Amino acid sequence: MLLSQAVRLLLMRVFSLTLLFVSSACIFLARKELDHREHFAHVIRENTPQPPMSKPPMSQESVDLAMKMFAIEIPEGASYPRFDPDLEDRGLTTMNGWGKELEVTVGPAAFTSWALLGSTLAHELEVHCRQSFFLIRVKDMMGLNGTDQAEREAYLYELTNSERFHLKTADQLNIRATMDYYYPMARLSEENSAQ
Repeated sequence: MLLSQAVRLLLMRVFSLTLLFVSSACIFLARKELDHREHFAHVIRENTPQPPMSKPPMSQESVDLAMKMFAIEIPEGASYPRFDPDLEDRGLTTMNGWGKELEVTVGPAAFTSWALLGSTLAHELEVHCRQSFFLIRVKDMMGLNGTDQAEREAYLYELTNSERFHLKTADQLNIRATMDYYYPMARLSEENSAQ
């Protein structure tokens, strides 16, 4: 009896130390990723040229040019973005089956300016393609609004990088209004506190 209590206590300590180690490692990796993103964003902001004032043609060639213009990199596990004339949203990132590349498509709504096209590509490639779709889905299944949190992060990224893309004030206001309407922070806070 005394031995089994000692074993249980030892197992609890090992389990606690394992959780502590895993949590510390996750925090370290998250911080490293954040530092990398901040450094990358800083370098890009300093080297991004002023985009043309003209409206980009709705074409794959415009997507290709915006990728180069704003130095947007395709993360590992993502395919090259493609123009989809039938897409109703500005952009969309999908994962069709486990282990497949993330597919990024850009719709006509992103072509109102070069700035918005670049911002949309960054929203999809630099944020959504680096997020964990598995974790987002698990949060959604638990009622923790994983999709809403992921979208808010991507819209906030656009707003934070508005100088990089030379977004006009009207575009910034539109992005913020879209985020606040479809993914309000108050709803996220209320639903998460109810859990």
